[in-house]
Amino acid sequence: MYKKILVALDGSETSNLALKEAIQLAKENNSKIRGVYVVDANHVTPELEFVTFKEMISSMRDEARGVLAAAQKKMNAAGVSGDTKICETDQSAGRIAEAIAKEAKNWPANLIIVGTHGRRGFSRFLLGSVAELLVRVATKPVMLIRPKDKK
Repeated sequence: MYKKILVALDGSETSNLALKEAIQLAKENNSKIRGVYVVDANHVTPELEFVTFKEMISSMRDEARGVLAAAQKKMNAAGVSGDTKICETDQSAGRIAEAIAKEAKNWPANLIIVGTHGRRGFSRFLLGSVAELLVRVATKPVMLIRPKDKK
């Protein structure tokens, strides 16, 4: 059914839950996983005086490599075939969701799995929702993974 599963990762609890779900599906369907981390250069202000644009992007790439290395370890430990990739926002994939959708199309994935933080109201308005935009722009099926209930 799903032979190629793309999972969006950012190091958050919900992205770790998304990876867990992707690994489970991959085991059940003998699928391959691609974990992607999007470095979002659009939200870095190049005019900052205390750090250069290049230093900030380099730091973001370092973080991405760490998150993806941890994901690769989990895939390997589960015996699942997979790889990881750093994607970056640019003119053709201007927002994180668009970069994820573009990679899913290019790879090509059969399913995209992404964690959602489940924000509502004003916080959702202020912060936006990568998951919500991804559902609107993706040409592949999208599975949303919600955070665990905190009781």
